[in-house]
Amino acid sequence: MEAVLDYWLRFGINLGIICLLILGLYWRREPNRNYAFGMIVSGTLVYVVISAMMQVEIGLGVGFGIFAIFSLLRFRTVPISLRDMTYLFATISLSLVNAMLMFFGDWAELVAVNLALLATLFALEYSQVVRYRSSLSLDYDNMDLLHPDRRPDLLADIRKRTGITPVRVAIRRINIKRGSARLRIWYFEAGGQT
Repeated sequence: MEAVLDYWLRFGINLGIICLLILGLYWRREPNRNYAFGMIVSGTLVYVVISAMMQVEIGLGVGFGIFAIFSLLRFRTVPISLRDMTYLFATISLSLVNAMLMFFGDWAELVAVNLALLATLFALEYSQVVRYRSSLSLDYDNMDLLHPDRRPDLLADIRKRTGITPVRVAIRRINIKRGSARLRIWYFEAGGQT
C-alpha cells in the first residue's frame, strides 16, 4: 500500500508541474485547449512509461526511442507553431527527467531542474526582451500611401486608424478598379509591446 501511495505522490508532483507549465505559462499567450490537452497528456504518458521502464530496468536507449516516438507521432503532420512545439518538448522532457530523478530519489536535483526550467520559461514569457510578433491581413483604401516613398505615412495611418503599431507592412494584392489593396501587417502583441 505504501508503494501505491508513493507512486501517486510522485505522479501528482509531475502532473502538478506540467499543469503549472502549461496552464500557468503556455495558456497566458495562446489559450488553445487542444494543444494544452495534448501537452498535458503527452507529458503524463511519458512520465508513466518512463517510470514503469525504470522499475523493469529496460535500457535508457529504449526510453529515448519511446520519447522520440511520442514527440513525432501526433505533431508530425499538423502544422504547429515553434512556441507550441517548444512547450510540447519542454513538457515531454520535463516528464522524462522527473521520472528518472524520482526513481533515483534525488529530490534536490529534481527541485532544481524543475525550478530552472519554470524560471527560464517564466522569464522569457514575461520579459520585454522576447516579444511575440503577430500578423494580420487588412483591406486598405488609401492608395496614395502605398508608394514606397510614403512608407512612414502608411505606418502612421494604419496606427491612427486601427490602434495597431505595425513594424512591417507588405502589399499582397492591389485592386485599382476598387481603389483598395490587401496588406499584410506584422506587429507586436500587446503583452510583449513596450
